[in-house]
Amino acid sequence: MEKAINSLILALMQADAGAPDWLHILPAAEFTGADGRGPYAKPDNEALIALFNKEGLRLPVDENHSTDLAGKKGFPSPARGWIVELQSRADGLWGRVEWTDEGDKIVAGKSYGYLSPVFLHGQTKPFKVAKMLRVALTNDPNLPFLKSLHSKEEASMLEQLRKALGLPDTADETAVMAAVTAAHTAQTARAALMARVAEAAGVAADTAPDALVTAIQSRGKVSATDAENADLKTQLISLQSQFTTLSTNTARDRAETVIGAAVEAGKVVPALKDHMIARHMKNPTEVEAEIKLMPSLNSGGLGGRKLPESGDITTAEDDKVMSMMGLDAKAFGDTAKALHGKGN
Repeated sequence: MEKAINSLILALMQADAGAPDWLHILPAAEFTGADGRGPYAKPDNEALIALFNKEGLRLPVDENHSTDLAGKKGFPSPARGWIVELQSRADGLWGRVEWTDEGDKIVAGKSYGYLSPVFLHGQTKPFKVAKMLRVALTNDPNLPFLKSLHSKEEASMLEQLRKALGLPDTADETAVMAAVTAAHTAQTARAALMARVAEAAGVAADTAPDALVTAIQSRGKVSATDAENADLKTQLISLQSQFTTLSTNTARDRAETVIGAAVEAGKVVPALKDHMIARHMKNPTEVEAEIKLMPSLNSGGLGGRKLPESGDITTAEDDKVMSMMGLDAKAFGDTAKALHGKGN
């Protein structure tokens, strides 16, 4: 097992990352574009995530802003991927992307190296980012400080190690290294114990654990004393139990993270949280595939949005949106009245 971990880390250091699962779409602090546009205020990631979850719409990933340039003229502007989840991290806003077949091919093939986000913003400097719209693949980024698609920095390595070790996406460098250390310590102890057991049983050093137990049981007394054999067998069973416990704890941590996020997004009702965690621990792939297809419980209704007070046309939330977008309150109210009149 020690060789397996070492080989994994070496392979991760040497191999290309391919098409990433997460895209860095906004920085963590106030920023200005390379073309001089801005400055933009430090993004309010939590507000952007809440709006994204409330609307329940995926964000397209296109090529060179084809949605805004070609699409609006009636030309094809296919999505090469869809952002289905937003996440706030220390270095900014990240989006989890589900690539189309063509998108996976062109990104893994390194046809593009950078990203260019598209968003709505307010009218007063520093402009406040009000809503994420989409992201474009590009080779001429206006925000070159975002992580590139094929970055070989430590963050990319940590992302791959999280997957290999079965850790949640929120696990930081400390948590990842702790898991690597624990795995390395366990595999070293296991290798030493297996060597002793194999020698005592008179079988090859690479014999599987179950086969070793069978060999010990079938041989009865071997070259070592009965007491030593019993001790070795007890240690072997104990080590297998430790591995099972470690695997269970890792599975539970990931299950709680994934299902907790689904509850926050309104895809799983709180009453089913424990049930879904138990299911995820048994079959994470099946449960995560189901969650991707689940609509948000808030998307078909008010989603926590308060109705206007009696006699009002707009709500406090409407006023915040108008302020961020730089809209005229009177014009907005007149339009709302007209729409209410048509609906009556």
